[in-house]
Amino acid sequence: MNFTYEKVHIGGQSGIRILSCDDLQKKLRIPEAIDGLRVLSIGKQAFNEHNSGLEEVVLPDGLAELQSFAFSFCSGLKKLTLSDGIRLFHDGAVRTCFALRDIELKMSSHDYTLARRLLGDSDRRLRITFRLPGHDIRLVFPEYYSNSIEDTKSQAFHIRIDGTGFSYRECVCTGGIRLREYDGLFRRTLSSDEPAVPLEIAAARLMYPQGLSEAAKEVYCTYLKEHMDEALKLSFLPENDGWPEMLLTEALLSREDIDPALRLASFYRKTEFSGELLEYRRRNFQDRKGAVLTLSDEW
Repeated sequence: MNFTYEKVHIGGQSGIRILSCDDLQKKLRIPEAIDGLRVLSIGKQAFNEHNSGLEEVVLPDGLAELQSFAFSFCSGLKKLTLSDGIRLFHDGAVRTCFALRDIELKMSSHDYTLARRLLGDSDRRLRITFRLPGHDIRLVFPEYYSNSIEDTKSQAFHIRIDGTGFSYRECVCTGGIRLREYDGLFRRTLSSDEPAVPLEIAAARLMYPQGLSEAAKEVYCTYLKEHMDEALKLSFLPENDGWPEMLLTEALLSREDIDPALRLASFYRKTEFSGELLEYRRRNFQDRKGAVLTLSDEW
């Protein structure tokens, strides 16, 4: 890996600050140490428009600092993995990473300050997977828009916020996540956000049901059933790994959904899942004589 760097002292530790990287690979795992010194910091604009081919970055667990615009206009960056040990998160660290949609945050404590800073640094849709001891939580945060509106009479500016993304972000506090409040916002997404967003929220909560009430689960399941055509199309995308299995586990597929699901499984070469679909159909949709339904002539 071709890094330029300097020696720094942060929080009483001696270590390395990365200043730039000329590595052109799509996925980059930054090492824990360089020349025997721990990597503590990613410097200002260390990754920039010259790293446009970079799609995924894994930061070391010992990292303590992300400086302002550490990832500046990294147009291809889609996923970032990091640890909550980062205490110095400077404004704008990921703000200009317009393709960033997926964050994996390894939690070693109950301090969600870094999560709040990450969410505050982007108004776009984000999916964060919180890796906690013993369980994981995956939450989707919709995008939102904010505008300043001038009130000439009172000589003041008012901020107008559109979209539910800001309200969803407010469910993450420094001491934890208000999951019931998060689930309670779902109905607001149905009219104010892109059609795929409610499906992504529902799927994530069913796959990682920590703190999920039975009432909220029923709302999510009902929505997925009512929009299964679109849910099936999304479920086979690479970034939605695990969706198809969740649809079977929660028994969300109707008799009419089986053939479309089989066609999609065939198209994406999911042979094993095709077998699971056939078993699901045999188990759930037998005729009155007990005979297993067969594929349609079209299939």
